[in-house]
Amino acid sequence: MFDPALLRSLTGTPLRVECDILRAQPLHPVSWPGAWSVVRITARNAGSTGRGEATLRPGVAAHRPTALRSQLAGAHPALLRMVSPTELPALLPAGPLRSAMDTALWDLLAKRTGQPVWDLVGAPRPRAVPLVHTVERGEPGALESELERSADFDGLRVKLGAGAVEDDLARLTAVRRHRPDAWLMAAADGSWDVDRLRVMLPVLHDHGVRLLEQPLPEAESGVLCTLRRPFPIITRTAYGDDRDMGRLVSRYDGIRLTLDAVGGLTTALRLMEQADQLGLLVLLGSPPATPRSWAAALQAAPGAHYVNYTPGLTLRDGADPVRPTDGALAPMPAPLWG
Repeated sequence: MFDPALLRSLTGTPLRVECDILRAQPLHPVSWPGAWSVVRITARNAGSTGRGEATLRPGVAAHRPTALRSQLAGAHPALLRMVSPTELPALLPAGPLRSAMDTALWDLLAKRTGQPVWDLVGAPRPRAVPLVHTVERGEPGALESELERSADFDGLRVKLGAGAVEDDLARLTAVRRHRPDAWLMAAADGSWDVDRLRVMLPVLHDHGVRLLEQPLPEAESGVLCTLRRPFPIITRTAYGDDRDMGRLVSRYDGIRLTLDAVGGLTTALRLMEQADQLGLLVLLGSPPATPRSWAAALQAAPGAHYVNYTPGLTLRDGADPVRPTDGALAPMPAPLWG
């Protein structure tokens, strides 16, 4: 995937790393309430500068500034000199800080070599990719507004599981009433039990659902080994640890991953390569994210079966939030990242 000789040749010289926590605003605050922020890493080496950003979710302890600064302090001695992105898993845990550091290093390497990141990582040139739009949970009025915003998207990822079975049925019916033309995937965020899953499978099939994400808590997912299903069931890959890929393939038909969760582009590409070898579908997702974060995610898009769009974040000193055109997202301009 990567050229080890090239990466080694670019390391070992002094590296200067800066970490900033920036307040951010979701494009649609009603759908994404809370105090959102972004961690930005600026890496300087050999006269070049690279930047990477990742989203910090409200209320997640591991995303608090104190937790990030503790992680960075632990890795500080190793980061005094230029390192390869492939070395980061040994220095930082999977999560937004490592993701921001990873993307900053790839941006820096692109600036130093004059080669785009897609060429450095051995991926196809990024192109406009069709997106699956997330329809968040919410009141009926909010649902109608979201569905109106989804008109340009061929596929919808519908969040379920906030209430009783009847609530899920009403939500699916409303989605189908407003978007009879769309293909659907459902995401339950592990909120169902086995009995509810058995009830919902034929219902989802009748509504034209093609894909189901994380219906059960992971502790109860063993039942999926023998469960017959009318469409693929996928799981969230929360971390960059691939040791349980064999277990996943016995239960699931695919994985959903985000760069921020698994620890950056380097790990995401490795996991996607392994998923392909195992015959697993890949849904590439993102939390609300900045254009710089999306620029990195789009490097991995050619290896994904589906790309899930969540409305973007805007920073006071940053580019305008990401806005797809005709249900697709084009690559970001090179001066921004990579």
